[in-house]
Amino acid sequence: MFQIFVNCLRFVGNVYLGRFTSLATRPFLLLSCVCLMIFANAAHAQTVTCQGRQITVFDFRNPVLISGTALSAGAIYRFSNVASGIDARVRIDALTNAGLSTIDQNAGLSDNFQPELAGNNARSADFTITFVIAGTTTPVAIDFAASGIDIDGDSASTREYTEFSIPLAAYVLDTPTNLDINASGPSSTSRIRFEARTNFTAPGIDETATQNIATIFYSSTTTIQYRIGTLGTGNTTRLTSLDFSCPALTLPSTTPQVSQDFGDAPASYGTPVHDIDATTRLGATNSAETAAYNSATANADSGDDGVTFSTLRQSNIGTATISVVGNGGRLQCWVDWNGDGDFSDAGEHVATDLTDNGQGDTNVTVGTIGLSFVVPTAATMTPTFVRFRWSTTSGITPSSIASKGEVEDYAVNILGAPLLTVSKSSTAFATTGPDKFFIPNSDVIYSISATNMGTASTAPDSVFLIDTLPSAIEFHNGDIDGSGPEANSVSFAQTSSSLTFSNATDVRFSNSAQAPTSFSACLYSPVSGYDPAVKHICLNPKGAMASGGTPISNFIVKYRARIR
Repeated sequence: MFQIFVNCLRFVGNVYLGRFTSLATRPFLLLSCVCLMIFANAAHAQTVTCQGRQITVFDFRNPVLISGTALSAGAIYRFSNVASGIDARVRIDALTNAGLSTIDQNAGLSDNFQPELAGNNARSADFTITFVIAGTTTPVAIDFAASGIDIDGDSASTREYTEFSIPLAAYVLDTPTNLDINASGPSSTSRIRFEARTNFTAPGIDETATQNIATIFYSSTTTIQYRIGTLGTGNTTRLTSLDFSCPALTLPSTTPQVSQDFGDAPASYGTPVHDIDATTRLGATNSAETAAYNSATANADSGDDGVTFSTLRQSNIGTATISVVGNGGRLQCWVDWNGDGDFSDAGEHVATDLTDNGQGDTNVTVGTIGLSFVVPTAATMTPTFVRFRWSTTSGITPSSIASKGEVEDYAVNILGAPLLTVSKSSTAFATTGPDKFFIPNSDVIYSISATNMGTASTAPDSVFLIDTLPSAIEFHNGDIDGSGPEANSVSFAQTSSSLTFSNATDVRFSNSAQAPTSFSACLYSPVSGYDPAVKHICLNPKGAMASGGTPISNFIVKYRARIR
């Protein structure tokens, strides 16, 4: 029976046990004799996107009087479960020349808050709406939209208006609109008024009559004041409607009421917007803008100062360190790995709702988030873009409008990485006679082939190859091919690898039980002929091994050994 002996080659590379290491360090390649291994808040509610903003949707039905006299000033009503885990408390603050026929008309748009205003001539009713954790009086801060529906006239001499408390994030009107802003008001400087321009009557309480709708966006808000009123003369009872979903305004005109921060990556990445709040930001500053920069190099926003990156290389672990300010913030990060001008491809959303010291944060310092991500092997090596968003709103997209926080865009360069593979083969040394077989007392020529398949060269002098010989093999310290052209115990040949090799300086040996971890640790001097004391052959060709290409970057080393 013939038995084949295969040496156990160790080739330690630029990754180790699946964890990538910096390519600035020496790459090692490792190959076993069995297989090849290269080691080189309490409330929860439905949210929707409305005019680019994420809002919570409310459903007002079946109010219950919990204090005061029904339909009178001072009365408080509870609307239970306006959203999952959330109640609304509605207080009637004042009735001026007016009464209420009902606190909430459930016909028609039954999910809207629909008080009916009675009385004569100019009149009004004032309300305070507070959102609380269900079954409690504990306030909860929410992002939402409140839309006054069917703000119109009575075809005679009465015109309706609504007022909303400020501060507010923005308001939206249709284009064109039948509404004027603060034309005859508001009733106080802490409110904004939207009133019918004429006594035109829209056809009932109709969400499609968009020219008679005003939508107000609130950011992280617990309580608002809301007024319904009429101007002019007449004694008709007016049904009003306040919607907390998202009306389909056509060609809306949005007017921000707070300073905003925009992204500065090219336009293809969308237009993210944050309402600026001094308590929630990235880095030390958050600059205000009126429009997106769409900068070709994402360096137009002077307030982008919150993120630093490690060197990014294909197939390596990349890191980012993010300075964050603000309680309740959530971090999103996208990287355009393939450089196609968007963040929509698989794997490009690399951080989702990451919190300071939450799961996925690799930095224990409060106020600093550490983020790690694998750079794809095929990541583009042309300049590409990274977007970070920090907001109290969860689940935001790359280009939505968000309450509180900041967006920062960065142009980055991804470098290539060497990708070293190794294989080993053996041939019988003798070409004739019985010694040409792999049998005891026969010699074998072992060939170790290393190839750089990557997109970057290795660091200079960093390729370190160790071949560990099993006990059944004796290294031959002498002319590898007898009368052949070689004169040394180890031969070296390379194809476009840009490496050099000298037997005097680049090959060493070790007789230690454990494999050396560096070329300098290989200190044994073998005797001439067959030396069973040689346990490891150490090779360190010089130069930077070129990246893969055509022709391929490869080198082959050979040595001779005898099967005992």
